[in-house]
Amino acid sequence: MSTTKASLGTLFLMLSLAAPALGQEAAPRQPVTDKTKERWAKSQGGRFGFEIDVLSSSYQREIAAANGEEASVEESSRLGVAITAATQYKLFAGLHLDAEIPFVYGDVSGPQSTDLFGRPFSSGAGYSQFFIGNPTFGLHYAANALPILALFGGMSFTIPLHPHPGTELEVASVANFPARAYFDAQRVLLAHWAFRARVGTEINVGKVLFLTHDLASQVFFPTRDGEDTKTVIEQGNEIAFRPFGSFGIGVRLQAAFPLSSTNSAQLAAEPFVDWEPLVKGSFTRVGALVALDDDLGFGLDQGKVATIRVALGSKW
Repeated sequence: MSTTKASLGTLFLMLSLAAPALGQEAAPRQPVTDKTKERWAKSQGGRFGFEIDVLSSSYQREIAAANGEEASVEESSRLGVAITAATQYKLFAGLHLDAEIPFVYGDVSGPQSTDLFGRPFSSGAGYSQFFIGNPTFGLHYAANALPILALFGGMSFTIPLHPHPGTELEVASVANFPARAYFDAQRVLLAHWAFRARVGTEINVGKVLFLTHDLASQVFFPTRDGEDTKTVIEQGNEIAFRPFGSFGIGVRLQAAFPLSSTNSAQLAAEPFVDWEPLVKGSFTRVGALVALDDDLGFGLDQGKVATIRVALGSKW
């Protein structure tokens, strides 16, 4: 009898010791979510993708007859296509390395007139050319101040690959210059060094509503004699609604203030649809940026700025 009791006691002791271990093994592992990684903000983590901007515009203008000649019609068209490879890479903590390089095609036919932040530029012939735009490198820091609020700020500099461009190259760049309504002009404004400081916030409300606000100041230093330094202030606001997981719709409202230009402010709006996972995966965005006021708008009028914008890539 004592032997039986001893055996039962030993079995009970073994089971009692094994129970916690079995319970730990059976417990489900915590899923990796955007909250644990704090990676829902676009300014955080690693990203690589391509930003594609397509600007096509044309107009016709009737020229009155002079000296007995018949009236004529003046035609002008412009096509600008820019594909920019852009990446951000997390170095450590919240510090990220930023880099971008644009590949640009411009085709212009007929007379064109553009204000390059205070320097009037015009051409009357037809030009078509592909070129590599100005590469940009920078650093930014991003961190969560609250679970629903992320802050970011950083600086970048742009290297002028074409410090003394010829007429054909400059016309091709001018075809793309207004595509983003004076935002990110460092990509195609040739013959200038550019330095940019940028700060902003990202807000996530219930993983359904996402808001972004950013403010940047960019200074351009010319590489050619006789040109002045140029300064542009950029302010952007985005709201995206994603009730069905990664898929969302939204709108971007932005304002650029070229301090050295006759156009003191340029407003634009961009409705868009996107696919943006919370933590990692592939992303896509398709939008149409429309300039709202002079000089570039209204964008749906002849010869004005309405740009198809596409972004696609992956984040990790």
